[in-house]
Amino acid sequence: MDASTQQSAVLRIIQESPWFLDLPESALQRLSDAAQVKTYSAGDCLYRLGETTSSIYCLMSGRMRISMHSPMGQEFTLTDLDPEYWLGEASLVGDEGRLQEAQILAEANILVIPRSLVLQVGQDHSILYRNLFSHSLQRSRQIYELMAGMVFYPLRVRLAGRLLSLIEDYGVISEVGTYLDVQLSQNDFARLCLGSRQRINKIFREWTEQGILAKQADRYMIFDVDALQHEISLEEL
Repeated sequence: MDASTQQSAVLRIIQESPWFLDLPESALQRLSDAAQVKTYSAGDCLYRLGETTSSIYCLMSGRMRISMHSPMGQEFTLTDLDPEYWLGEASLVGDEGRLQEAQILAEANILVIPRSLVLQVGQDHSILYRNLFSHSLQRSRQIYELMAGMVFYPLRVRLAGRLLSLIEDYGVISEVGTYLDVQLSQNDFARLCLGSRQRINKIFREWTEQGILAKQADRYMIFDVDALQHEISLEEL
């Protein structure tokens, strides 16, 4: 991507961000002029648990995972991010260390805007803070729903729910089923569902024997989406 094309892409992403909705064009241009695009390799971390940051970020391309870690080394994956996801807003209100880790899963281009410039724009246009507040509430609701699932539903239901969510984001419909176009190991599913790899393996074996899904190469093919939805509906009866 040449410099002109990248500059246009940066401005478009900023214009379409829920954080900067209804800002005047002059403010959007200020943000775009101050933005940098940095490339990260798979395995890199945008930030680690406890680190402080002084920028906000947007995933332009690639994949990133947000996870939490316990003092004992346990890991729980909150979510895998899609492109044009904004994060790092906590840096706008203080210098406390991050509560999650942001790890790059596949080579990614990250849009970086300095906190100082965002705060200046916020002083001139208070609507920025209304946007941030509204978007933060939406994300909090999603986290509460996720936590409720962890607390109240068994692992089998949590795994079915995660698969259905992944189908929405990465599902490719074919003649025989829905192909999950993302590479995830059973360890990844264990982190996503807060369960052990052994229990995840057992559930996948059962679903494979029942013809619900199968692993083909390094991807999963879902043959019976209704069966996964049925797993959830049984718990809700």
